Amino acid sequence: MVDLKFCPKCGSEISDDDVEFCTECGFNLSAPNKQVNANSNGFFDNLIEKTSFPIIVFSFIIFGVFLFVGSIFWSPFMANGSIDLITYLMLVIVFSVFFGGIFLGHNSCKDESYLIPNFSMYLGSIFAVVLCGIGLIFTFLMGIISAISSFLPSGSSGSSYSGSYQTSTSSYMPSVDLSFIFKVILFILIIPVAAYLGVYLGYLLRKNI
Repeated sequence: MVDLKFCPKCGSEISDDDVEFCTECGFNLSAPNKQVNANSNGFFDNLIEKTSFPIIVFSFIIFGVFLFVGSIFWSPFMANGSIDLITYLMLVIVFSVFFGGIFLGHNSCKDESYLIPNFSMYLGSIFAVVLCGIGLIFTFLMGIISAISSFLPSGSSGSSYSGSYQTSTSSYMPSVDLSFIFKVILFILIIPVAAYLGVYLGYLLRKNI
């Protein structure tokens, strides 16, 4: 008799208690080592076995949809001065990350062992997209600055002006906006929380509905 609800190897649901082999992968469910599940594999093995690339892609489509929805929802708060621009951007992105995670958890997490691999893949994809976006913007801006500077004359008057400017401003120390730094740190920390809560809530919806 088989008392497993899911195959230890592939995670497929087992509907018949009398079956001895998984109908999806052929794993021997009555073998002595049936308790050795996929969690004994390495971390990256679990990522491959328990995540689906198409579902990850669709979760980013949901992410994009809720970027649009979130911008509509939170823009009135910024318009009336309740929140500033940085807070507005944080709320919209966290809002989108959460609902994208719900889609991913509902469609990809068959049991609790799927939560961490899917959360890890989702979070890693989010930060990869963010870093690539920042890198592209930085590269684009640096290219524009370099192109503009190549057309500007580099005469002695410019150097003397820059020297006098540096002398006049050497005593000026720009103030550090601690609130901005705090918001950036909070934003970095809250994205993983929103992603995991979204994936977990999606899993709970799949399990109970």
